[in-house]
Amino acid sequence: MNGSNFMHWWMNLVGSFATIALILKALEIMLCIVKPEDALRRVGAILGIVILLVFIQGVLVSAWSCMTLWEKIGLVAIGAAVWQ
Repeated sequence: MNGSNFMHWWMNLVGSFATIALILKALEIMLCIVKPEDALRRVGAILGIVILLVFIQGVLVSAWSCMTLWEKIGLVAIGAAVWQ
């Protein structure tokens, strides 16, 4: 799998989820469902999660691209065994 294609796809997915979450939070604020203090904390949590997901994705893609074929096969085999 090409790392740049995966990174582009991942950034689009995370961006879409973050946009949806922030739109829902804005609607909750407008409808007075949540207090403004709680809303600010939740928006901060949403943005923190997005930053964390982008950071983790970058680390995983760079680590995957540095691995040899045998290391990738071994990692996939371990993942399949854990999944079972």
